[in-house]
Amino acid sequence: MPAKGSGSSTRRIDPYRMKAMNTTALLNLVRDCGPLSRSDLARLSRLSKPTVSEQIADLLARGLVNEIGQRESGPRRGKKATLLQFNEDAGRVVAARISTSMVEAWEARLDGSVINKIALPIQSGFGPDLVIRILKDAIRSMLAGGAEVPLHRRLISVAAPGLVDIQNGIVLETDNVFGWRDVPLGSLLHWEFGIPVVVNNDVNLAVLAEAQYGGDREEQSFALIQLDTGIGLGVFLNGALHHGRHWAAGEIAHMVPYPAKIGLPTAGRGHLESLLAEDRVTEHIRELALTDGGLLAQYLENKSPIAALVDAADDGDAAAADYVRELVEILGAAIANVSACYDPDKIILLGSLFTALFDRIRSAFESVIRWPVKLELSNVGEDVFLHGALVAGLERIFDRLEIELETVAPNPAPQPSADRAVEPAVR
Repeated sequence: MPAKGSGSSTRRIDPYRMKAMNTTALLNLVRDCGPLSRSDLARLSRLSKPTVSEQIADLLARGLVNEIGQRESGPRRGKKATLLQFNEDAGRVVAARISTSMVEAWEARLDGSVINKIALPIQSGFGPDLVIRILKDAIRSMLAGGAEVPLHRRLISVAAPGLVDIQNGIVLETDNVFGWRDVPLGSLLHWEFGIPVVVNNDVNLAVLAEAQYGGDREEQSFALIQLDTGIGLGVFLNGALHHGRHWAAGEIAHMVPYPAKIGLPTAGRGHLESLLAEDRVTEHIRELALTDGGLLAQYLENKSPIAALVDAADDGDAAAADYVRELVEILGAAIANVSACYDPDKIILLGSLFTALFDRIRSAFESVIRWPVKLELSNVGEDVFLHGALVAGLERIFDRLEIELETVAPNPAPQPSADRAVEPAVR
C-alpha cells in the first residue's frame, strides 16, 4: 500500500464530472458533425451505447439537440436509425459594434446564423451616456423577439473602440473618438438586461473573425492592422489573442515615426495616428488641393480624397506624389516595426488607405523585412468587427453550456442574482 503523500495513489474522478464531460463531447460531435444517430455517436466517441443513450436523453431534455427523423435504411433493411441534430435555437447571441458613425447589432442563433440586424446613427461628439443609451436600444430590439429562449442562454458581445479591460468590461479610454475614460460598459449592459456581457476592443475582435473566416485558418500567429479614424493593431500569437499587461498590446497609434516630435502636442491622439488617421489624411489632401491646385484639385471634384490623391500622383501631380511617398514610408515603417516585434506568419491590413496604396506599401515593407512574412488585405469584409464579436460571443456561450451540463438534472440555470456583476469576458 503506498505511503501517504507518496503521490502514487489514484484519484477517483467525480462521476457527475465524468458524465458532464461525456455529455459535452457528444454535444460537440452533434454540433460539428451532425446529423448523427446514437450508433454513430457511440462509434465516434467510443462510449458505450447505453451511455450514449443516457447522455442524449439528457441533451434532449435540455433542448440542446433535436430528433429530426430517421435515416434511410441500408441494403439490409434493418431498423431505421433516428437522427439527432444540434438545436441552434437553444440560445441567442447579440453581437454589437460601436463605431464613429453608428451603433450596429446582430442577433444570431448558436450556429452563427444571423437572423436580425439593426444600425442606429451616432456622432463622435456624443458622450458615453447617449451612446450607451442608443446601444441599449439596439440590443433591446434584438432581444425582444427571442422570448422562447431561456435567459441563461442569451449573451451580449460588444466590439468597442479604444483601450478595453476585457476582464471587467471597462472601456478605459477612447481618445480618438469619444474621449471616454473608465466607462464600465459591461456592467451597465449586464444591469440593464440581466445576461452575460463580453466587451473587447474592436480590432481584437476583427482578429478573431480573421482567425475564424480568413483565408488560412491554420496559421497560429498573425497580426491585423486597421486604419480609419484611428490606427489599431490586433495580435494573434500561438492560437490566442495577445492583450498585454495594460490591455495595450495593439496601441500602435502611439508609435513615434519622427523622434524629433516627441513631446509636441498631438490633440490627445498618438503620434502615428495624428499623421495617418483618415480624417487627418483627408484634411491634408484638401489643403494640398487648395495650395497647389493642379490635378489633385480637379480630381477632388468627382473622386474620394484618397482616390483623388493616388490618381493625381500617378498622373504626375508633384505635390500629390510627394504626399503619397510620405504616407507609404510611414506606413511601411510602422508595419515593418510590427513584424520585427511579433514575427507573425502574416500581417493583414484593413482600411481604404491600405487598399489604395497596397502595392507601394508592400514594396516598402519588403525592403526592410527580409524574412518571409505575408502581407495581405483583409478579405472578411466590412462587417469583420461584428463577425468577431459574434465569434467571441459564441465561444463564451458554449463555455456556459459546458457549465450548465455539469448540473445533475436538466433544469434551467438560476436567474441572475440581484447584484448582477459582469462576467469575465472571452480572452
